[in-house]
Amino acid sequence: MMKGKVFILLAFCTVLVIAVNAQTAYTLTYNFKSIGDSTNYHAFLLRNDDGSGLLRIRYKVAGNTDDILVEAFTDEQIPLDKKGDPDTNLLIIKVINSSFIQNETQAKFQPPDILFRFNPLTGFFEPSGVTYFPGTEMPPGVFFKWNLLEEAALSKKIVSQFFSEDDDFYINLFKPVTRGLSAAEKNIRMHLLIVADTLDSKIGISAVLDIKRVTETFGSISQYLGIKLLTTVITGKSFGKAGVQTAITKLRPAPNDIVIFYYSGHGFRIPEKPRNYPNLKLKNVKTLRENFSDSIAWARGSRQANITQSLNIQDIFNSIRKKGARMNLVISDCCNDDIFSVNVKSTKPSMTKSSGVQWNEENIRSLFLNKNPMSVLVTAAAEGERAASKDDFGGFFTYFFKTSLESHCSKLKSNVTWDQILQQAKRQTVAKASKTYCGNPKIPANICNQNPVYSIILGK
Repeated sequence: MMKGKVFILLAFCTVLVIAVNAQTAYTLTYNFKSIGDSTNYHAFLLRNDDGSGLLRIRYKVAGNTDDILVEAFTDEQIPLDKKGDPDTNLLIIKVINSSFIQNETQAKFQPPDILFRFNPLTGFFEPSGVTYFPGTEMPPGVFFKWNLLEEAALSKKIVSQFFSEDDDFYINLFKPVTRGLSAAEKNIRMHLLIVADTLDSKIGISAVLDIKRVTETFGSISQYLGIKLLTTVITGKSFGKAGVQTAITKLRPAPNDIVIFYYSGHGFRIPEKPRNYPNLKLKNVKTLRENFSDSIAWARGSRQANITQSLNIQDIFNSIRKKGARMNLVISDCCNDDIFSVNVKSTKPSMTKSSGVQWNEENIRSLFLNKNPMSVLVTAAAEGERAASKDDFGGFFTYFFKTSLESHCSKLKSNVTWDQILQQAKRQTVAKASKTYCGNPKIPANICNQNPVYSIILGK
């Protein structure tokens, strides 16, 4: 039954032109109506699903007819509830690194915390208020109004209230769109090889959702560019070491092609042979360590069976690089810990409704059609760490990688690099792990650590 679901998802993803995006734009108006501050503030907030954001606030002070404009960046926090668990209904947008960019004033500017709450009717987090004080509630009497800006509403009239015409944000948003491939670029192919342990009792459902995310993102990128996508999926009963080796052997990229390898499943490390990147568990051997009386028997038993039926992701990366493609991207979302460790389950990240901002061809060209050959290897967790997921959501690193990549493809970004994408995905994964417990009791000593590891190699 699981196998059928996988192929239904793949068929759906390849037929439709999927409008994926990971950015939401808002206008906010607020006034604390207090003796200390009765100013009307008008703000523009851009929130990226990868956790980053941009904020501009425009206002006037008494005795000055000119607008003051402040720019800041944002960071996100999920507070804990009374039980010490993450409050999955609340998101706090913290303002960081604020600076005056127009009509600097001697008056001290205090940036607010922007509160978002989950709306069960829409399934998204939505703005709910502002506060100057530590806490999760907007003070009584504060005026607050917000508006979601779909892309069509991102007009010059609205945007020019916060950005001048020579700002990169304004230029990227309104410059004419010119798209088209050269004769040579039209022959480029994107080879997408997906390996996922969809039949595993613990993470199989999560792996199916990971497949959906990966096919959406790279399918949309290939469609946007107008290049051919060749997809191979190894899941269900075909999942195994032999199938992976065969697929890599059959891989025949041209010198200008793109190769993407993605793995979602179990991973492990071998203490006697430490490596930065994990071994992929390509056979489900269910024997538990407790069934062995000593470490020697354990090494000769199911542990050895798993090791012989595995491949290290770095070895896969090296094999793919030898194929000679111009761009190689190898990703594994799996644990990098003891072979019998249990995968971490966590709560869903906070999502807001997308504004549907279009992608920027220059950004996607820089990442995928760059004339300089490049290979990228990335895994979800450092040595000795576990990777978190949720059955009805998927792997968290896969989600943060997807949202960071899509945010950097947007026309609201410029001069993007793979290092920027991976750094942001790493920051959000680390932050999510810091709100997740890897065991009981729920004390600081049991808080998870998950630090994605990556390497970027220039040239073939």
